[in-house]
Amino acid sequence: MARSTLFVQTQPGGVFHVDNTALTVGNVWYVNSGATGKGTTSAYGYNPDAPFSTLVAASDSGNLASGDVVLVAAGHTETVSAAAGWDCDTAGVTFLGLGVGDLRPTVTIDTDALADIDIDAANIVFDNLRFIANFVDIAAAIDVNADGFTCRNCEFIDTSVILNAKIWILGAAAGASDRMVVEGCEFYAYGTANTAAISLPGTPDRCRIHDNILMGDWATAAILAAGAITKASILRNLVANLPDGADLCINIAATSTGVAAYNGVGTKLGLDATTNNTFGATMAVIQNYSVDIGDRSGVLDPVAT
Repeated sequence: MARSTLFVQTQPGGVFHVDNTALTVGNVWYVNSGATGKGTTSAYGYNPDAPFSTLVAASDSGNLASGDVVLVAAGHTETVSAAAGWDCDTAGVTFLGLGVGDLRPTVTIDTDALADIDIDAANIVFDNLRFIANFVDIAAAIDVNADGFTCRNCEFIDTSVILNAKIWILGAAAGASDRMVVEGCEFYAYGTANTAAISLPGTPDRCRIHDNILMGDWATAAILAAGAITKASILRNLVANLPDGADLCINIAATSTGVAAYNGVGTKLGLDATTNNTFGATMAVIQNYSVDIGDRSGVLDPVAT
């Protein structure tokens, strides 16, 4: 699901191009934990030879502005070890990782069950980053408290069944996470206390959850919207969830609106593949397929009418 991209770098203030398309006319900043001349103060980040040493330092520098792109070097590593350990509080900033596979920039969340990344400004973008949970029952790894958050082509991994994120991406309890986008991401999360990979407890509008792979152990649902979401689109996701209970793949509040289409899901729920999803009567539901156990093809879930 990840895409191949050509990057053309410019100095801060120039136009940054991806695949020959202008991505920003804002500044381009650099983060690289492996660089020799790295630093954490606002004097750094202007070029690859003197980058910020961490994403946290870039966010806290006071240099960033809406429209800026933070380029994160292949092989970059850092840890987030406290609540709001990385606070994204400048609107309109894109954090773009370089590299492929395990060379993508990696952020490890550890030390504290409340350690998390806070999205506290609108229109933040995470692209091509890896996130690893490395502490017992991290409550919510990415806490989204603003509209327009986009998470694209990222990977989420539990270290083990006890070093895990109970929720990887958590929307706001009220309507403050409108237009959230999670697309092209991979979740591999087998913590035994996990509840959901993506959780929307409030009433956000126009959220898009597209083309993700979710494999793990989630007791409530892999994709969960406990509140009534509106004009949502949940498309082409693949879910494999270990538990054997109903509604554990995609579970959307009954009065939600939007469209759910072409999702393929499965659990170990024996002999009843038509209860792995719940979308409610007010969403348009198109060709979602579900399977109960392995070595057989899925059936429509919900059932055809």
